[in-house]
Amino acid sequence: MIRNFAVVGPGQATRERLTAALAAAPDISVYRIGRGADPLPVSATFDPADEPGCRSVLDWFERGAPSGAVLLMDDWELCSGLDPALDRTVEWIAAFGPARGVQVVVTARKWSEVPDRLRRHLHGEATDFLALHGIEPDLSNKYQRHDLKAAIGSNARGWPVYRDGAVPVSACIGPAAEREQQLLSALLGLMVTHSSQDLNFGLFDMKNVGVFDGLDAAPHVAFTLTGEAGDEMLERFHDGLVGELGRRQQLLQSGERFPALLVCVDSAEVLVERIPGYERVLESLTRAGRELGVHLLCSGDAPPAFLRPPVPAWPAAEPPYDLEEWAEVLPPALAGSCPPAHEIALPPLHESSVDLKLEMLPPGAIGLLDKPFGQRRDVLVPAFTEELRHGAIVGGPGTGKSTTLRTLAGVLGDPGRYQLLDGPGEPLDPQRHVVVTARSWDQVPPFIRNSLGFAVEFRLDDPATSLVDAREAARVPDRPGFGLSVPDRLHARIALP
Repeated sequence: MIRNFAVVGPGQATRERLTAALAAAPDISVYRIGRGADPLPVSATFDPADEPGCRSVLDWFERGAPSGAVLLMDDWELCSGLDPALDRTVEWIAAFGPARGVQVVVTARKWSEVPDRLRRHLHGEATDFLALHGIEPDLSNKYQRHDLKAAIGSNARGWPVYRDGAVPVSACIGPAAEREQQLLSALLGLMVTHSSQDLNFGLFDMKNVGVFDGLDAAPHVAFTLTGEAGDEMLERFHDGLVGELGRRQQLLQSGERFPALLVCVDSAEVLVERIPGYERVLESLTRAGRELGVHLLCSGDAPPAFLRPPVPAWPAAEPPYDLEEWAEVLPPALAGSCPPAHEIALPPLHESSVDLKLEMLPPGAIGLLDKPFGQRRDVLVPAFTEELRHGAIVGGPGTGKSTTLRTLAGVLGDPGRYQLLDGPGEPLDPQRHVVVTARSWDQVPPFIRNSLGFAVEFRLDDPATSLVDAREAARVPDRPGFGLSVPDRLHARIALP
């Protein structure tokens, strides 16, 4: 038996759903209020603009509508717009009809079209994922919200359940397959209803369960990291997140607009165990405040220890039936529809396959500096002074020392002021700015080491002898031109001359 319900979605989808429902109940009589020809098997159709005919609907019901009858309000927005009196009539029949064997069925394109007071008497049903969010199949009316809310599924009566993403911290706890459905429903819903100018995502899948697979194709996603990422990459994004808080503070003070950032961490305990500093940065995200627009969503088998109660419970909801299909289709479909998300961390310098040449840099610069905290790269400019007079280029064989010396010679003015020596064993003129190459720092004369205005440390035979940082020295690629800058203590790439 058909029950009171509203079917919401595009016209073709609602037709298919109604056809299936009526075919399952062949002994009913359908009295339709609507316009246009309809393939549905109906006993009678009334034009909603025909006020006398529509007023007789109430008479028909009160004088004994046959048991098993269905009143179909076909296209709520159209019908109620043409005859506002239908609103109360349909509500009356929906409230008292089932006791007499009379049911009300409403079709609508959007949930918002159906009045709240009528919803109390109806079961809702979205025809698909897009219908749940009030989006047209061609995505022409996407990005319609600015409040960080999105439907994540339906409740027991079929009406949308919304999750408010504006809370500072939330948690989605449960088995991997279950929380994957919940997270997909929430994140895809937010993507299709919010522009990347309003909302960005940062995604950590630390147990490689695939919960965020494919989502990075959407312009909203600033980054996606899995447990397969190396420690260096995870630390890079740690620094980038710390820098992001500072960047947002500056934007806030200058009155600039910026999108909200939702950082989703699946299995945060794995992240914290691998990189202990992450516990502090995740806690700082929860304290960032609504003004900075940063929100943390933790998911996993159990809540991470650092989350402090109370953490809002994840709303109970049944995900849309075609969720998996849209998880594959939607992110690529959104590509190019809005600006890409702000990059939290740029790729490491050594990931570029393009040669860096001196002509690509501004005058005076010899290379690039990597600044993860600042989420940027700066140019490396030698800065010799009367106090910091000298320079050194240190590294093992084949690391690019001689090439760097030629690059340096190409940007320094007044060659009479500089002495550039390929090797430390030649006669030195301390009255000039001296730059030498060496295989290790103990080969560099003390008067140069104590007055470094410029230095670059390439891959060393023994990273423990680094003048900068042994741990970072071990991470220097074994490729010519890549090293650590002194005194900046940052990864650098030297241009070819």
